[in-house]
Amino acid sequence: RFTREDPTLRVHTDPESKQIILSGMGELHLEVYIERLRREYNVDTDVGNPKVNYRETISEARPFDYLHKKQTGGAGQYARVIGRIEPISEEELEA
Repeated sequence: RFTREDPTLRVHTDPESKQIILSGMGELHLEVYIERLRREYNVDTDVGNPKVNYRETISEARPFDYLHKKQTGGAGQYARVIGRIEPISEEELEA
């Protein structure tokens, strides 16, 4: 209903964080609509900055050497992994 009254107010759900995002013309604009939600519809809202998912990427080539040893009373576990991880090029990404 609010978005029909005010075309500058936008509401969408972030598919990654599952948060409902309310965006408008500024902080005061959003505070007015949040207060209206509380007053007219008795909706308790949790207001804050949207959550942003942290994403990591490989930026440069790096070697790795991992040794796994675990003794639990039996034969135990032992493994060694040696390798190199590096980013793929744009050509490899498109293929």
